[in-house]
Amino acid sequence: MSESPSDDGIVASAVEVVEVEEAARLLEAGDDSVFSPEELAYARARVDPARRLAARLAAKRAACRLLGNGIAPRDITVVRDEHGPPAVVLSPRARDLLRALGADRALVSLTHERRHAAALVLLARGRR
Repeated sequence: MSESPSDDGIVASAVEVVEVEEAARLLEAGDDSVFSPEELAYARARVDPARRLAARLAAKRAACRLLGNGIAPRDITVVRDEHGPPAVVLSPRARDLLRALGADRALVSLTHERRHAAALVLLARGRR
């Protein structure tokens, strides 16, 4: 994790890896403390929803680590439209912490395979 602003506009970054089985257990248990209804609907509409949720869980954990101060996974929602890349939607409190860190947006990249999923979260400022 990098925590000092750089010339390229990156304020902080984190990578997280999650076992798909962990997300499968959360999905099976019906645990709604981690995923938003939108995330669950997106994952359930796809083949192997546990993989999609594992990638989102990785993104949420990475973002929570970067934002700190009691931010929980439910403060972060990972969304994706039909043709665009994934995006992070932050709760008002999480947005305030993002701005306090000197960033104006959070960027995310997701990947998954059969057993593991990973996410990279960047807190960035400046150019869009």
